Parts: sequence; C-alpha cells; structure tokens
Amino acid sequence: MSKGWIYKLKLLLLSTAAITTIVHTITHPTRNLLLLPIAAMATMEISCKKDTLNPSDYTEQPTDNCPWWDTDCDGISNAVETNDANSYLYLNPDLHDYNPSLARGWPCSTQCVGTDCGWIEKALNMVNYGTGYYHYNPEKRDVDHDDWGVLHLINMIEGAGRDWYDYYGATKPRIGVGDLSWGDAYYESFGGYWSDHVCHQNGLEVDMRYVRNDTFEVALNIASTDSIYFDEEKTGKLIDFLIAHANVHYIYIDTLHTSIRRTGITFHLGGHSDHFHVKIVDPDGTSN
Repeated sequence: MSKGWIYKLKLLLLSTAAITTIVHTITHPTRNLLLLPIAAMATMEISCKKDTLNPSDYTEQPTDNCPWWDTDCDGISNAVETNDANSYLYLNPDLHDYNPSLARGWPCSTQCVGTDCGWIEKALNMVNYGTGYYHYNPEKRDVDHDDWGVLHLINMIEGAGRDWYDYYGATKPRIGVGDLSWGDAYYESFGGYWSDHVCHQNGLEVDMRYVRNDTFEVALNIASTDSIYFDEEKTGKLIDFLIAHANVHYIYIDTLHTSIRRTGITFHLGGHSDHFHVKIVDPDGTSN
C-alpha cells in the first residue's frame, strides 16, 4: 500500500474517532468528559498533517512546466548547454545556469576607439544544426569560428527555428543562418574586429539567407536571375518569427519587395542581395 493511501486511511480513522467522541460528549456530558482530550488530539493530528504532505503522497505529481528544449528552465537551451564548444563555461542542462554572456563595446569597427572596440564576454556558441535551421558557411562552421554571440541572439535564432518547424514542418528549406561573431573557444577570445564584416563585433548580429521557394538549401541572390526562386511570403514569415523572439534593433535588406518590409525595423542597404542582416538591441545596455 502506498504512503498516500496509508495516510488517507489514518485521516479517516482519526476523523471518525474525533466526531464520535464529540457527539458522545454532547449527549452524555458527564460520562464522556474525559474523552475530550482524545478528540482534541485527533483534531490536531488532522490539522497538522494537512499542510505537511510530501509530493510523493499525492496521487498525481505536479507537472513540469519547463519546455522540452530547456528542461531546467534557465533560458539557455539544452542544445547550447551540451554543445562541446561551450564546455569552457561548464553549463549543466540539469541545473539552473545564469546567462554568462555580455556584449562589450561597439558592434561596428567604424564606431570604436581604443578599448571601446567590441568584444563578447563569455560568448555562447550556436549549435550548427537545430530545430528548423541550419548553419551555412562550412569552411567557418566546421571550426566554430563564426557562430558566437550573446544568449539573446542565440535564443532568437533557436526560437525562430522552432516556430519555423511548427509552422512548416520538416520540409526543406530550413532557415539558413550565416555569420554571427568571430570566436575561438581554445583561447577564450570572442568578438572584435573581423575582416569579413564592418560590424558583427560584439555578438548582437547575424546574417541570414532569404528563403527559397524550392527545397534546396543553397545561396540565393535576389539581384540575379536566381530571383525567380525567392519566396517572399516565407521570408516575411521568417522575419516575423525573428522579431517575436528578440528586441530587434534593425534588419538590413536589399530588396524592393514591400511584403517583407516591417515599419521601423527593416531598412534598405546595398550589399545585402544574398543575405539579410539582423541586429538585436544590446540586452545589458550600451554603457559597457
């Protein structure tokens, strides 16, 4: 017999004894006056035990409200916490970890002067293949040199990927994710000047591919003859998913297609015909 049933049976017996004693005392006050202490003790036993049940005493256990992708509810996905590239941070998917990452300095080399040049403190590495997305640029991807950022940027990408999968299923193409910020886990050096980019210095920015209307997960240049493969609707949906998961500062696009524009967020900038550029607001402020 389980502890829960034993306790319930005990409560029933004590309750019966208490009620019987009280009734007999009322009907035969002189004869059962000595039984009042027994009734009092039984009542105290019931009231004391009522609020001290162990979770195992309940038939149905409390539900775990943590999402499947973050089983310790700390805001850092299991994928990130178990990523070998992040082992230097000693993250544990079974324990609550605090966000270690901070964006330092400025995102662009044109803004920095001396020590104000951007870098990332305790950067997080994005998993190359996640739910609903894939990381392109294999020459950089395979050595983990282009996919470091702050937690909010990683969460935006992973969150948009999950939304993408929930909306479109497992069909390809998935979301194509390019460069975040430079990094080297061996030297624990992250961010800073990167010859491939003017910005991308402090883990707040990511390049992403426009979505194709076929099943191929390859580059798409919307300023070339390949523009016939441009899926406006899905690209707009991707932008909405990104905005839903982060405080997006701006998105640079190189297209006149109005269906993917978002007022106050998307801006036209040349040089972005084969990808668009997303920058989030610095979650810890710009004073550091």
